[in-house]
Parts: sequence; structure tokens; C-alpha cells
Amino acid sequence: MSDRLSMVAFLLLFVSLILSFVTVPVASQEAATEAEAPVSSPQAESGPVWTGCVDPVKGYEAVTIGQPTTICLVLASNGDWSTDMEYMRLNFQPIADDYSRFHVPDSFTQLIGSPKEALTKIFPGNITVHSESQTALSFQKLYYNGADKVFPFLTAIIAVEKGNVTGITWDNACVFCANDECEDNTYGFNGGIATEADAQQPVGGCHSSVVACKDSAEAECDLMLYVVWTGTDSNGKDFTSSANRFSAFPKQSWSDRFSLGLGDGLSDLMDKFNPNASNSSDTNNN
Repeated sequence: MSDRLSMVAFLLLFVSLILSFVTVPVASQEAATEAEAPVSSPQAESGPVWTGCVDPVKGYEAVTIGQPTTICLVLASNGDWSTDMEYMRLNFQPIADDYSRFHVPDSFTQLIGSPKEALTKIFPGNITVHSESQTALSFQKLYYNGADKVFPFLTAIIAVEKGNVTGITWDNACVFCANDECEDNTYGFNGGIATEADAQQPVGGCHSSVVACKDSAEAECDLMLYVVWTGTDSNGKDFTSSANRFSAFPKQSWSDRFSLGLGDGLSDLMDKFNPNASNSSDTNNN
């Protein structure tokens, strides 16, 4: 029943998003390096002022351990935000410092897998994603290269100081595969690929083939964002969830598991490796 309700909620959101899609001209970002992440969202030349990723009703709220906090996941049809582009913004509200997962059901099929789906017409080529919290943004990650590869592994590490989000970095997504199967897939908002020196964080990711994703009965190629926090909350209490990010586990344990072809779905597999899985927040897009 919960799966059915989640799917109904997703379809309703899908319809509302289709009705609200716009092509937005965005002012060029001033960047100190070729692929620097902005300190605030790329802003349209005309239209409403972007106020950050906040609760749509309550507005800005400091991050407090044990309380809901708003996280946004933004999909874009083009990595260069200085050009006309289509984008879609999703949000969810996990409990701060609970190891959290945001799953967008059937998103691989809707975005990539079926040419008959409306979203594949809106996102006809590559697809980038980035995460937001308050006024902080991550670098962009390539989710789909527009041809044959999907990069489904996303873990956002949200840095907080006394309840104010100061930055978002990506966890090392190369722990799931051998070094020769990991490719750089991190970009600045000017569309330039980021190096580790530019981004000051891991910039690679393991990919799955579109063919394998279509053949799989599991949801491992769907958009799935994991979130952890580091720093201090509004009460000065230390966050602890960052200790459970995937890169904190031995890489060999992940690569062995995948190379053996064990039949666990990706979400179940990740939960089994995570010691706090029973306490994690698992949110479907709704």
C-alpha cells in the first residue's frame, strides 16, 4: 500500500512539474576558476528572487538535530546555467542528522529509459543534478551523459555552523567500483568540468550502462540522494551522521559486493552496509 501511495504521489507531482516547466535565461556566473560552485543560486534576469532552499511555508529555519530540514535536488538539461535551459526542482524534509535517503521512484524510466515519457522530451540530452540547503549549493553532478551512461551514486555532505548551512560537498562516489571504472562527473555552473583542486572534494563517480539499467528489475539507476551532516546545529550540538557516509567504509567491501553480482537491490544493499540503517530516514518523492 505504501508503495502504491508513493507512486500516486510521484505521478501527481510529475503532472504538476510538467505544468510548471519553463525555459529560463540565467545570468552568467562570475567564477574565480573554470568550474567554481556559486555561493548562491544562478539567478534569472527577470522573475522572482531566489531565496534559497527553505520550507515553502515557514521559510528559513536553522538546522536543528532531530527536527525536519529542507533539502532540494535540482535536475537541469544543461550544465551551463548562463544559457537557456530546462530544470526541475524537487525537495524533501529529512530529520537533521538522521542518515537520510531521498528516492525518486521510476525516475530512470521517466527521464531516460522510455522515449515515450514526457520527461525524456524535456530532458533530451545529458542531465545534471545538484543539491541545495538554505542558500548553499553543491557542485553539479552528471546523472546521465546523454548517450550510454548513468551515474546514480549521490551522497551530499552538508556542512553546518550553529544551524547555518555553510556548504555542500559530494562524498566519494568511486567506492562502488574499480579505479578504471570511475570517471570525473563533477561540474561548475558554467558547465566546466571540475578537478579535485577546483572543487576541494572528490569529483568522480561510478557509472552504470543504460542498457544494464533497462534490463534490471531493481531501482539502482533511479535518482537516489543520500544526505549526511557535519558541524554543529542551532544549539551547538555536533552532528554525527557524516561518520556513516559510504566512503567511511572499506572500498573493497563495496567493489567485491558488486563484482560478485549479488542479488540485493541497491537501496537494500546500502542499508545492510550502513550501521544506522534502522534509524535512517527513507523518503520517497511526494
